[in-house]
Amino acid sequence: MPTATADQKCLRTQLLRRLAGLGAPAGTFGSVPHGAGSGVRVFGYCIQERERIARTRMEHPVVVVVLSGTKEVWRGDIAQTFAAGVPFVIPAGMDFDLVNNPDPVTGRYESICITVDETLRHTLRSTLRGLPVTTSNPDRLDVDLTPELVEAFGHAASALTGLGVAVAATLARYRILAILLLLSETPVAGMLIAVGRKEQVEAIICADPGHAWQADEVAATLGIGTSTLRRQLNGAGTSFPEVLLSVRMATAGALLGASGYSVTQAAQAAGYVSRSHFSRRVQAAHGKTPRQLKVAI
Repeated sequence: MPTATADQKCLRTQLLRRLAGLGAPAGTFGSVPHGAGSGVRVFGYCIQERERIARTRMEHPVVVVVLSGTKEVWRGDIAQTFAAGVPFVIPAGMDFDLVNNPDPVTGRYESICITVDETLRHTLRSTLRGLPVTTSNPDRLDVDLTPELVEAFGHAASALTGLGVAVAATLARYRILAILLLLSETPVAGMLIAVGRKEQVEAIICADPGHAWQADEVAATLGIGTSTLRRQLNGAGTSFPEVLLSVRMATAGALLGASGYSVTQAAQAAGYVSRSHFSRRVQAAHGKTPRQLKVAI
């Protein structure tokens, strides 16, 4: 069960304290690499002015913790804002708009990022072989903290800042893997382990759920034939219409569960012109009508 809100605030404070050693030195801005020679790609990022990065796409999943300020991650019309001390994952292959907001007191935006490259993903998949892992992209990108996860981040930070020790480089890799293993027990697990064909199709549709997507258009975007795409999705136990519907219903659920969006706006964002058709689909997917979902917030 998620830890209570008060406990989460306490854990975020502890996490920021444990990660303080990875902060950029005074007067240093831009990217700051950590753990050179460790075989893991960890870097800090620090700026003084608000920054918007439009339509960026990650080659590999990235685990991020904001140290100062806030970060907004936009997927189409859906945004999440992450405060300092909240771990979250930016998945690979999806288009996002990113906004980095400096802290109004310190005047700095700063974050720590762990790139989950193919080597790390392979190690993680091998370690988790045979264990149940959620593979769908979740509605939210953030992760509830636990004392164990705070400790894992703290141990990794200690290893990354102590690479003068002979064994520290190897230790840093194991410490990063420990973080990923704990994250594999959360809803973001699938985004870390693989970027399979189903997830790639989800990522393309997620960039614009309201678009009238066709299988041939998505296949062309992926650089494969339509029949190949259908065969690969069938091998993954799904189909193009099923993936399209899943993404659209996830979009609808997120918008209907947020303030500021009407049922009509949610329907349009999810690719539906007919309100009645949209209502039937939402009720089948979420067990409630769109208006019932709006009342629940």
